[in-house]
Amino acid sequence: MVRALIALACLSVAVGSTATADAQRGARSPGAQTLLRSDLDAMTARLGRGRATPRDVTADAQRLGAGYRSLGPLVGSFGAADYSLNRDVARRSLYWLAGASRLYATDPFAVRSFLDAYDVIGGFYRDSGGFYAPGAYVAYAGAARLAQRRTFDRYRADPVWFAQALDRYALAYGTLATLNGTLVPRWTTPQDLPAGDEASNALPVLTPMSVPKVDVTGLDGAQRQLLTDARDRFRSVASEVHGVRVLLDQLSERLRQQGLTLNPATAATALKMQSALEDASELIQTKEFDTAIESLRSAEAQRARLRSATGQ
Repeated sequence: MVRALIALACLSVAVGSTATADAQRGARSPGAQTLLRSDLDAMTARLGRGRATPRDVTADAQRLGAGYRSLGPLVGSFGAADYSLNRDVARRSLYWLAGASRLYATDPFAVRSFLDAYDVIGGFYRDSGGFYAPGAYVAYAGAARLAQRRTFDRYRADPVWFAQALDRYALAYGTLATLNGTLVPRWTTPQDLPAGDEASNALPVLTPMSVPKVDVTGLDGAQRQLLTDARDRFRSVASEVHGVRVLLDQLSERLRQQGLTLNPATAATALKMQSALEDASELIQTKEFDTAIESLRSAEAQRARLRSATGQ
């Protein structure tokens, strides 16, 4: 009888320990994400106040990357609420990175930390079962756009390294795209991220980019002429880029129907073209007109490389 009672007590302890472990596994997932979201709130506040130093944003980007690395082992235990929370974390993270990248694009150390965070987020959504594909696309597109900005001569800091980074992130984007049967995914900026949980992977319609608006107050005559030149070139390039993206979209559909393999390099070039155009839009809005024109030339060069695929 004593042995039976001891065995029963041991079994109860084992069951209790297992239940406790299971409960802890279920609690760790939302707990880790809640902590990351809290960090994002603090990071966003620091960035919004305009008092963050390059060292601050570098540390915040590293914190963001570490937070996503900690989520990797937990995805298998995610439930519906966890997925919903994670999509919110994704949007907050990518908006923060986009804002920080605009404000600190000239600091090479901060930029490298941003690229690392983008890379971690892109890999997380690429490898976690595809529950939020837009997160991977926007992360890789954001990294490519930032690396492309750093290749301009005026920054004079490792342009070759950043050119290689541009190729790497663009190819990561292109590989992901072609695995999903398309050459032109619709998600390249945080604004493209779907907010709803039910239609999180719905494809937006391809539309041409609008000419950016600029407050001309305080611009001298030379700056106004540069703005006019940048806007005129932007209007022309945006129309051409949109036409190429539509043709590539149609090509994707034809190849998919024939069961043919798509070329990741083509999708990567399409991303470089679109990223250069998006970067030019931001540069015009921040009144960096010379650099915007340079970015538009880059978009035109990438469009020319796609002629073998589009015929135009």
